[in-house]
Amino acid sequence: MKLTADVIPAAMEITPSKLLRTGVPSLSRRRILVALTMAVVLGCGAFFRVYPSAGHDHLGTDERGYMVFVKQIQAAGVWNYDAVIRVYLERQNQTREAVVPATRVGFLAPAAVVADLFHLRTFTALHATAAAAGILLLLLTALFAYRLGGTIPMIGTTALVASAPLQIYLSQRAMIDGYFALWAVAALWLAWENLQRPRHAGWLTAYALSLTMLVLTKETAAFVVFALFLVLLLNRFLRVGTVTPYLLAATVLGPLLGALLLVLMIGGLGESVHFYATFAAKSQGNWYSVVAQDGPWYRYAIDFALVSPVIVALACGRIFQLRKKDHAGVLLATFTLLALAGMSCLKYGISLRYAAFCEIPLCWLAFAQVQTLSHRFVSVRPAVLGVCAVLVLSAIGFHQYVRLFVRGKLYDPTTSALVWSSGMEKELVQKKGEPSRGELFPAIRPLP
Repeated sequence: MKLTADVIPAAMEITPSKLLRTGVPSLSRRRILVALTMAVVLGCGAFFRVYPSAGHDHLGTDERGYMVFVKQIQAAGVWNYDAVIRVYLERQNQTREAVVPATRVGFLAPAAVVADLFHLRTFTALHATAAAAGILLLLLTALFAYRLGGTIPMIGTTALVASAPLQIYLSQRAMIDGYFALWAVAALWLAWENLQRPRHAGWLTAYALSLTMLVLTKETAAFVVFALFLVLLLNRFLRVGTVTPYLLAATVLGPLLGALLLVLMIGGLGESVHFYATFAAKSQGNWYSVVAQDGPWYRYAIDFALVSPVIVALACGRIFQLRKKDHAGVLLATFTLLALAGMSCLKYGISLRYAAFCEIPLCWLAFAQVQTLSHRFVSVRPAVLGVCAVLVLSAIGFHQYVRLFVRGKLYDPTTSALVWSSGMEKELVQKKGEPSRGELFPAIRPLP
């Protein structure tokens, strides 16, 4: 059939209408479905973090200390924060054990501002700050996952993080660890952006400022900075992006700025060195630190496996299947392993709460493994299998939260407490003639 002068105009009229009927509506339906799915996932995650559900309803030692500091900040004013630190230093010099430090400016100052701005009680302001950080971390996870892999990884990873037991629990308390996880993941994301887009002034500035906030928030920032710097140094072998002198400078200058601000508030370099040396020495003498925050180098692996067993199993499987072309997986796995290795070296300072930021890379790796496994079943569509797997994993994660933190009423997820709440160790009623628990396990001593 030859095209004539009458056929060509007709074809030109029909083609755009067909494209309008087929291409645009299908694309719009896909966007609407993604938007609705993300709205449901984010809404459920935010509800889990805001709705009070934790079984432990008593104040912890750290929470009491934070409440005291927030009241002092309100009395002195945020701009006189150095006065609060001086009062803390005088108190710390008079005690034998380490007290939660007032140098955690990045968390305490915003909590004081929230208390003044919304006229909230001290504990409520601290809790609101932690819960808001948990919700922001969920949003940041969605953005991070989208930048790493696109729409499907964004939905899957966000769903796993939304139901992650540790993330939900930290949003239920007035603790700093969820807030710290927000800045740690932000620094990791911005490091990725700078590796993919070198010499971008905006990304470099945001990355340096995130590291500054990280140092101002908690002392554990040293391990995050250590892991990021080693990732950049190992990039010659990892090849996850482009490392520039500007990126290395930002990795150094950002933490230095935070450290400089702390030195100025403490009262000088000598005072700062003395304070942190004394604090580290007294921390190792704390009864609770000696009893509950020590262990072998693989303790973090055990604790994460007790809280999120399926996520850890899938993440480990993904790590052993990584290839160099999977830049996102290589970056997240290397960062997580380096951060946990560094934190495991801290004697009497190992706690799962401190490593809460590592749960986001683990969820990404777990979902990547789900995607890989779903494509190996030819009899079922990968999309259907992947959706079912994510729903099952999310249900397991939320069930773990209920089991450990609602019914188990855990305050601090230490190894012994997790084992007890998981039902692996039970207190049996001793019958006449039977050996006691101490006789059967002489090395085990119950906590007072």
